Amino acid sequence: MVDALALFAIAPSLGGVESLVSQPALTSHHDLSAALRAERGISDNLIRLSIGLENPDDIEHDLLQALALLLV
Repeated sequence: MVDALALFAIAPSLGGVESLVSQPALTSHHDLSAALRAERGISDNLIRLSIGLENPDDIEHDLLQALALLLV
């Protein structure tokens, strides 16, 4: 899904005004063992969204089109 998003920037950390997507298992929690990540509820397919200042309709459209690719 992350690769299919067009509006969201892939970010190792969150803190800008634009919408960002992050995969904690690959970024903020990459230094933890898989067992410790699992214990903390951080699966390899967990994504974190930070919603920015873009038009809400554009954000919704981007999320829906990316999620639709999971159903194909």
